[in-house]
Amino acid sequence: MQRFYSALLAGLTGLCLGGCSAPTFPTSAYPQNPAISDAQGHPRDSTTFYFPAADSLHAKYVPKNKWPAVRYNTDIRFANCAGTLEHASYTLTYFEAPVLSNYYLGADIVRFLWLRSFHRPVLLTLRHTSTGATLHTQLLDKPPGFQTLTVLHPNSLPPTASAKRRADAWKYYNETMADPEFQREVAEGKRRAGPVKAEETTVAVTPEQWQHLQDLLTQAKFSGMCPCQPQPGMLDGSEWLLEIHQARGYHMVARQSPEERDGFRKACEYLIDLSSVRNEERY
Repeated sequence: MQRFYSALLAGLTGLCLGGCSAPTFPTSAYPQNPAISDAQGHPRDSTTFYFPAADSLHAKYVPKNKWPAVRYNTDIRFANCAGTLEHASYTLTYFEAPVLSNYYLGADIVRFLWLRSFHRPVLLTLRHTSTGATLHTQLLDKPPGFQTLTVLHPNSLPPTASAKRRADAWKYYNETMADPEFQREVAEGKRRAGPVKAEETTVAVTPEQWQHLQDLLTQAKFSGMCPCQPQPGMLDGSEWLLEIHQARGYHMVARQSPEERDGFRKACEYLIDLSSVRNEERY
């Protein structure tokens, strides 16, 4: 799925050029836009963008209409987080997760989406109310999306192809199409990702644990962190995306493979440590 918000991002660039600072919350802290989700957080459909559009930008971003003719794909000025947040939104629909940025849902929620290049997607949702707190762990059995595997059909060879090349192409094509492993991979690529219900858990979170998480977020200066900080040129690794949903407002931060000493990562890792995925590989 490819969706781009170029025009919208261009219009919002000015919102971020002044730098990212702690968010301020108006009387109505949430947009309450029914075109995004309903009041219970159910997204409109699988194409819903879960995050504020302005969160796709950062202070150094240069609008497309100002890009030079020659530029490097590792230059942060020409990168934004639209693709990352689009993929995160798509993944959240597979978890059947609510949109947290549109309506307040009646409880404080800390949600961590962990998307690693070589491992299953993980979603941790901590709900905190006046009666207590719980941490819910969910996994998908594979990354969302679909993969099409194809084999070059011999008839697509150019007219100038030799008889030997055509014979070799037919041999490879027939052998591959008859290969059970190839057929399995084709079927797997077409299969929709699903939840791993057997590994889904919910555990109680003590007041002390809740407070420690708040302390880690304060130490990381989470509320003042810019949501978007792309690392253009980094192909593998993992996306760490943390959302805070409170009555007074919403804030999200996404980072790619944050360093172990990073305060943001420490807050995320504390959630991992409390969950049933504490032994999963971290990177």
